[in-house]
Amino acid sequence: MQYNHLKALLVDDDEVVQLLVGRYLNSIGIESIVAASGNEAITALDKHAFDFIIMDISMPGQDGIDSVRWIRDHLNPEIRNIPIFALTNFHTPRHTEEILKAGFNEHIIKPFDIDEFKKILHKYFWENIN
Repeated sequence: MQYNHLKALLVDDDEVVQLLVGRYLNSIGIESIVAASGNEAITALDKHAFDFIIMDISMPGQDGIDSVRWIRDHLNPEIRNIPIFALTNFHTPRHTEEILKAGFNEHIIKPFDIDEFKKILHKYFWENIN
């Protein structure tokens, strides 16, 4: 299954996660740009248009929670309303509730589950599936 013409911002400070998730996105036709921190993500959002964001919660500097709040408060509705998927090690129902309350659309638990991610992509981008 290919998700052509989608562009993702992958925000994670772990280079292994960047590499593995980035390769997976590429393999299903999704172009991705990597940011290693919340601050880098904000800079990327000012320079590029994205269809969705995959963001870690725990990062040095501006973390995922602060970043998602900044995005949700943005004046530009195309940035403010972009789907944001948390990719975290946090796995309790309480963590999921806090993540969604902060402004994320979905909570993906590490290690990255490809089948779970495909369901999320289908939910948000079914019209882009080839």
